[in-house]
Amino acid sequence: MDLRRHLLTTLLCMAVGESAYAQSTPLHTTLGAERVRLPGGEHMGLVGGSVLFGVGSEWWLGPAVYGAATGSRGGLFVGGVQVLRRWPIGDRWWLNASAYAGGGGGASAPVGGGLMLRPEVAILRDLGPYSVGMSLSHVRFPSGDIRSSQLGLLWAWDGEFRSFDASRSTAAAAGGGKRSGLGFDLLAGTATQYRFRDTARRQIGLVGSRAERADGSWRWGLEAAAAAQGDAAGYMEILATLGHDWSLGTNARTAPRIGLRTAVGLGGGGAVPTNGGGLAKLALGIAWPLGGGLTIGAEAGLLRAFDSPLHGRTAQVWLAMDLEPARGAASSSPTRTEWAATLQHIARAERVDGTRSDLQTIGLKLNRYVGPSLYLSAQAHSAFAGGAGAYSVGLVGAGLATAPATGAWQIGAEALIGAAGGGGVVTGGGAIVQALAWAGWRTGPDAQWRLGLGGVRSSGGNLSSPVAELTWSRAFAL
Repeated sequence: MDLRRHLLTTLLCMAVGESAYAQSTPLHTTLGAERVRLPGGEHMGLVGGSVLFGVGSEWWLGPAVYGAATGSRGGLFVGGVQVLRRWPIGDRWWLNASAYAGGGGGASAPVGGGLMLRPEVAILRDLGPYSVGMSLSHVRFPSGDIRSSQLGLLWAWDGEFRSFDASRSTAAAAGGGKRSGLGFDLLAGTATQYRFRDTARRQIGLVGSRAERADGSWRWGLEAAAAAQGDAAGYMEILATLGHDWSLGTNARTAPRIGLRTAVGLGGGGAVPTNGGGLAKLALGIAWPLGGGLTIGAEAGLLRAFDSPLHGRTAQVWLAMDLEPARGAASSSPTRTEWAATLQHIARAERVDGTRSDLQTIGLKLNRYVGPSLYLSAQAHSAFAGGAGAYSVGLVGAGLATAPATGAWQIGAEALIGAAGGGGVVTGGGAIVQALAWAGWRTGPDAQWRLGLGGVRSSGGNLSSPVAELTWSRAFAL
């Protein structure tokens, strides 16, 4: 950056009360719904969401996920990457064209290896804070039997991803009263138990994570979980949450609080009969700040599926860490955070028919450093090749790495636990562990390619396979 550009950036940051290191990337977020035709005349409601980052000249790139919402394929999920280009067409109208590729499946849908391709064109009307419109898309699983073209409804809104230069992650920076990243205040790891009220009194355990944003006493966010116990390997859910808290003391930052939380979204798989996939939960809980940006909590509640008789009781415990400083704080220390897209090759995975064969997954990682070399990691992966469509993985854990700012190379290792299942891959109850070592090569100030080697093993030992991984990561300070 030359001197004139540096001075201009500094003056602009000072004018809005930001650190000289603050940077903003445009965000384009979408939520859509459509009706996909399956073989035999069967129809499935498909809901999709994406978070796309501006990469210049009205081009956008980022992760997207799709899931079954109506029909009889609850538990079908596909995660991947979407690229989008948009053009203004007259006053307050936009034309969008996008292409998506991802991996997944579920609910015995004929997805083959799991690779899904989805081109789309859409026209949207800008209504100020958001846009609404219609889409025309084509859903295709090349190694499966699903090929469908359909109209859909689309809702979109624009925002910004605020961050700092990753090399400044240990420097104090003015927050300006605005949230960084995607705007969430905390990230929690969760352990959940469902006890269904049916004749079998089935009970399953899940592991997952939840991201939340607080606006006064209200909290909203997203949570995801997968089965790790109870013979429900392959069950997965993604939910939007809304809650309200009441403090039990005068200092809202340090006092315990009770809260009521509701969650609505999609779930299924693992022989859990959700039919179309729609779920709702309501729970009462308590949260207890531990200090140092950590909070523990527990809750109990009820679960019900929208279009099946499935219902039951829920219990959850969680541990959360703050992602943002106290609201109104004058300054904080930005933390190095990495977003990464990854491809994995799993060798000799055992199948339900007794054979062993390779499979490949596509995934997304979020790494957050809690020290100079120690980072926490949350990951999600889904199969796209190898005849294991519907095989999905959720992992949380920690890693150690050499200092990221020293030289072109970086090495590290990580250990993770989580849940996996589906796609005819034998994982016992669903609980797995994964460990790997990796070496990274910097291709830019904040970008890196990584090659990892390790292994994955399920709790029962049925899945015990080497893992090779290719990852592209981008670092920010948040």
